[in-house]
Amino acid sequence: MHQEYSKARRSKDKTYDGRFFFGVKTTGIFCRPSCPSPVAHEKNVAYFHTIFEALEQGFRPCYRCRPDVEVAYTNGNIRGTFLVKEALEKIYGGYLHDHSLQELAATVGVSDRHLRQLFVENLGAPPVTIARYHKALFAKKLLLYSDQSITDIAYASGFGSIRQFNEVFKKVFGNTPTRVRQEAAPAPQSGTGNPGHNTLLRLPCSSPVGFSRILDFLRPRAVSGVEVVTENSYSRTFRTATARGYFTVTHAPKVSALELRIGCDDIRCFMEIHNRVRTMFDLDTDFSRINPALRRDPELARGMADGHVPRLPVAFSPFEFAVRAILGQQVTVKAATTLAGRIAERAALKTDGTFPEGLTRFFPDPDELLALDLDAMGLTRTRRATVHTAAQAIRDGRVKLTVNQPFETFHRDFSSLKGIGDWTVHYVAMRGLGMKDCFPASDLGVIKALTQGKKPTPKEAQARADAWRPYRSYATLCLWNRPPEPKKEATP
Repeated sequence: MHQEYSKARRSKDKTYDGRFFFGVKTTGIFCRPSCPSPVAHEKNVAYFHTIFEALEQGFRPCYRCRPDVEVAYTNGNIRGTFLVKEALEKIYGGYLHDHSLQELAATVGVSDRHLRQLFVENLGAPPVTIARYHKALFAKKLLLYSDQSITDIAYASGFGSIRQFNEVFKKVFGNTPTRVRQEAAPAPQSGTGNPGHNTLLRLPCSSPVGFSRILDFLRPRAVSGVEVVTENSYSRTFRTATARGYFTVTHAPKVSALELRIGCDDIRCFMEIHNRVRTMFDLDTDFSRINPALRRDPELARGMADGHVPRLPVAFSPFEFAVRAILGQQVTVKAATTLAGRIAERAALKTDGTFPEGLTRFFPDPDELLALDLDAMGLTRTRRATVHTAAQAIRDGRVKLTVNQPFETFHRDFSSLKGIGDWTVHYVAMRGLGMKDCFPASDLGVIKALTQGKKPTPKEAQARADAWRPYRSYATLCLWNRPPEPKKEATP
């Protein structure tokens, strides 16, 4: 691995950006592999899997290649168990803003001492230190890519005071927030709009984004009142532990980024929404291995755009998606979308008049859904029972809607519920949780794409997909995106 990283660093291989970072001992600066600075001697270089490791070793980010804001630092580089990754995901979402380390440890089922040991072993620093670094990194992104005031940025990033913000920021970056803001390019303007706080934030991402393709996929699946998908934007309502609001995502190709506009009543939600939207549009996946692995199969290559697999559109709300997947059993996309809209309408969790047109409702959470009367909505008695059973199991924690668990565990827990079959498990794992190696073998679109004369059985489709491990979710997207076969002209 060391030789591979050394070669990538010396050749300034951009495909390795995000897969590792390197620090130059003589300068105390760390960079991404493609940094344009002169190549340092190997004896003066240290390699890191994550930004956190570099920061903990006392290195500061390079001002030329900006590894701290231009490159995603993701769970793909994290060593250790699902437990470590789940705790880190919660930190990314701002969990420690309002909760203690003991509470974080309890959510993953260990003591705070054991969690601290696991973080030090796998990340090189304890959870509280990682959270402090992440707050500083997120604040820097807001300084560079948003129009929020420095005061708002401090609180949106989870700092308890301006003084604490300035001290931590200076220690991590060797610079002040004011200086970074002064050196930043003009940020996108959020303009006017409510509710309360409104910001526009750029989300840098690699090309190609395939944004229009994602919108085309999401548009027929948008839940009425909760989501609006236009020709060039995706919008939806949301509720977090601290805030209610909406967001809109558009593409800014000139700066290789998506632009995220958030309108909410509490800026403390910014970090969580930012993190979830990056996941939703699959911005942090390393495609350098996925593309060549799947491109070799002509059946999949036909569903790619310029040799790039489609990005995986992961649901913003795993629970909402689980309900929608149940509604979609053995019915059309249009029918399932209509039923999901009826549930949102029946819940009557209305937004106020300051939300954009079309965003009129919030989707119910498990408790709210369990309190609903689902009669006279077009649902069969069996389907109503399945929705109720799933909502209860998710609320009670018997089914965990997190990507940070073995697929086999999720399959066991979810399929144990009456009315949940293999298609539903794979579909929710893939699009609801973002698992990369799922394959809904009985899916009609998959079967149709694999039909060459004789229609394959789900078992035969599953066997065919074994060659696409560990990227079967992306293989599924390629099959769904394949253009239809040209019709053969009838013999005269």
